[in-house]
Amino acid sequence: MAGREWRTLGQDYLHRSPWFTFRLDRVALPDGRVIEYGVMESGGFASVVPVTGEGEVVLVRQWRQPLKGFTLELPSGAVDPGEEPREAAGRELLEETGYRAEGLEHLVSVHTSTGRSTEVCHLFACRAVRDGRGPHPEPTEFIEVVRVPLREALGLVLSGGITDAASVLGLLWVAGGRRPG
Repeated sequence: MAGREWRTLGQDYLHRSPWFTFRLDRVALPDGRVIEYGVMESGGFASVVPVTGEGEVVLVRQWRQPLKGFTLELPSGAVDPGEEPREAAGRELLEETGYRAEGLEHLVSVHTSTGRSTEVCHLFACRAVRDGRGPHPEPTEFIEVVRVPLREALGLVLSGGITDAASVLGLLWVAGGRRPG
């Protein structure tokens, strides 16, 4: 639609935290109307599908305050400023589960919510090998490590037992034949 552009007229930053920034944009629409648009800025996160030598997926069960409940999901965490997503994936796997990533393979990077956020999820798969240095979650994380056969994890996706979008995508991707090296 040539000549029909959205124009940002200004931005106000309403909240900043270590995890995200919330801004309010004033936007001129192609028809001339001006609206306010809320945007969450985020450095993104890395998520990893760790598969053991026995064909089990290493998942984490943890409290998620926005949902006011526990979720079962892939190990994931923020990509720190200046950090490569691959490094973040390996770090988070060890911190949250006590497993080390071998053969870490990038699967895909996706925007998590294009209508609300700049956030990108970098999705990886790997062979998971037990490591004596972990787990050591952050003080605000209360995590239970759960190992389930890949087929069972896929069943949880299909039945609605796993609803985290990155976990659903990663498990479907790996179950569809994209296995870690």
